[in-house]
Amino acid sequence: LWLAGVNVDWLAFYSQEERYRVPLPTYPFERQRYWISPPKAGEEVRSKKQEASKQEINKNSDISQWFYVPSWKRVPLVPSQLEKSLGNILLFIDEHGLGEQLATQLTQIGEKVICVKVGDSFRKESQGVYSLNPQIPDDYHTLLNQLDAIEYFPNTIVHLWSFTLNNYSELTSERLEQCQDLGIHSLIFTAQALGRHNLTDQLQMMVVSNNLQEVNGDEILSPEKATLLGAVETIPLEYPNISCRSVDVIISDNEINNEQQIIHQLLDELTIKSSDNVIAYRGIYRWGQTFEKIELDASTKNTTSRLKEKGVYLITGGFGGMGLTIAQYLAQTVKAKIILLGRSSFPPKEQWENWLKNHEQDDSISCKIRKLQLIEELGAEVLVISANVADYQQLKTSLAEAQKRFGHINGVFHTAGVADYEGFIQKRSKEMTENILAPKVKGTLAIARVLDGVKLDFFILFSSLASVLSQSQFGQVSYVAANKFLDVFSYAQTKIMPDTFTVSINWDAWAEVGMAVEAEKRSQKIKTYSLNSQLNSGILPSEGIKVIDCILGSYSSSLQQIIVSTQDFTWLKSQTLESFLDKTDIVKPKNKYSRPNLGTTYIAPKNQQERTLVDIFESILGCTQIGINDDFFELGGDSLIGIMLIAKVKDVFLVDINISDIFNLTTVAQISSYINSQKKSVHSDLKKISEILEIVENMADD
Repeated sequence: LWLAGVNVDWLAFYSQEERYRVPLPTYPFERQRYWISPPKAGEEVRSKKQEASKQEINKNSDISQWFYVPSWKRVPLVPSQLEKSLGNILLFIDEHGLGEQLATQLTQIGEKVICVKVGDSFRKESQGVYSLNPQIPDDYHTLLNQLDAIEYFPNTIVHLWSFTLNNYSELTSERLEQCQDLGIHSLIFTAQALGRHNLTDQLQMMVVSNNLQEVNGDEILSPEKATLLGAVETIPLEYPNISCRSVDVIISDNEINNEQQIIHQLLDELTIKSSDNVIAYRGIYRWGQTFEKIELDASTKNTTSRLKEKGVYLITGGFGGMGLTIAQYLAQTVKAKIILLGRSSFPPKEQWENWLKNHEQDDSISCKIRKLQLIEELGAEVLVISANVADYQQLKTSLAEAQKRFGHINGVFHTAGVADYEGFIQKRSKEMTENILAPKVKGTLAIARVLDGVKLDFFILFSSLASVLSQSQFGQVSYVAANKFLDVFSYAQTKIMPDTFTVSINWDAWAEVGMAVEAEKRSQKIKTYSLNSQLNSGILPSEGIKVIDCILGSYSSSLQQIIVSTQDFTWLKSQTLESFLDKTDIVKPKNKYSRPNLGTTYIAPKNQQERTLVDIFESILGCTQIGINDDFFELGGDSLIGIMLIAKVKDVFLVDINISDIFNLTTVAQISSYINSQKKSVHSDLKKISEILEIVENMADD
């Protein structure tokens, strides 16, 4: 502007700046253009997004800034969010009458309601009332088929099977299993049944529970219900047409009369729009979950360490990278007696030298043996135990032997867990979910039961950032559920054992050890995607030890759950699934591989639409000569790649297609047929609209 002759108020322009005299090499002011040419259309926006993404995912070098804690704030509903109609309502009613009362209230305000009870098998009990077996997935599908046949497919689902009368007796394995059947498994089976109907309309699902969330601090919690939160938070990611909300309430033993208040609150939740997916009602107030930043560093450490010199410490998942890192830390700091418990078999100590002689340097067991030898050289005593932490009898026998040798256990690091590679909800079985839940749910309960009566100094549970970060939950419903359990268990256990410091740590990815690294190795093997961007900002083992040191040394014993994020957690929470996938580096493979041996004969595309779809398949999967009947999953596709495929198809062909459809539309031919049907549907709708408009135009003025 100045060069063009515009007068600039330089005093105002530089009023906030401080200027210094700096010597620079001299050069003539030559009017020669050195600007970089602007990018082509679309590239500039993409470049800016990538640059912003790089800046925002920077790892904070100050470990004291990595800590956050969950909190609650009052979030009243406002009338301006009023829904017009709930449509058809499907109500999974509890056995204690709350659901029946809610159904009555809904009917009185003119809503249509059908109720579902827990039963032995599917059947129609009476007009508007069905029963089904919660453990049989086909019962849910049969129910929706029957409702569809009578033109009563639900627009709203209220799930009350996790609302129970307070029962504070010991959590038995039978009670735990029943709770999972009525909670997470029921929600997964419901979502699967809905997914088979290829929803195009929006559907809201409200999951009602009690004694699940700690808001006031005086609740008696039921951590066995916490796994349902995994389904609540994952279903909307995988089924974009379904919104899902958890609503937790409290009914005290001496305050049964507050049921009417709860029913009115549930009615408000149903009839008013809200973006909150985790809500709790306490008294007359509605609370939403939030997260607050805290600082933990050396200056906040307690002068009395929770670690004892030559103390006895149990590490589950002890043969994993995290477990061995903690073991080395305990050896260096207090020369501890360490019980390393892992599920895999491990050679006894007297065979270690022989094993090292007869196996390669990079053999996984050889590497672990050398690590254990180093830990012992640092002054620790190590006892290696092969046992399933989720098996109470195995654990009881193993820990009895360990305590006979080492004495009283002083603390527990529960790092055991199983990575979740099962993918979409739509294809999961109950067994798949149970396998992921076992070490964190049954394992935690088994440890607590075996060590009941043992005065522990601390019980540290290794949870995950995936438990509180929605965009990383896609395809991880069981893993999220397992970590949700740990988070709620820490609050419940603190009330039972107030003298034991129990804390659940929601870890960000560790950079050199842990599940994220294993996932990266796996992804490289199948030539699909890379998690390098996450690992680049991940926690180094030495940093992980500093985090543990800060938490163990904390003055406060009221920290039952601590989120550890190397990046700004508030910013991370604001990111969408799409932005998360951008950072996951799902890229077109550089080198395409030849079509593998498949169960189908190669058939070339017959038209331009099929040729375009083949190009999309080949660019995403990195495979050449894909036929129209070749299966996406046989070609090496998985859930995460499936998202990219569906997104690309939607973008190119402008069709309405759900993410979960990747399981029904797995070939080029099937997707092409679906696109054609969508086009016919649109054409039919346009024809009807045209006919109606013609009728309207020919009507008399009156």
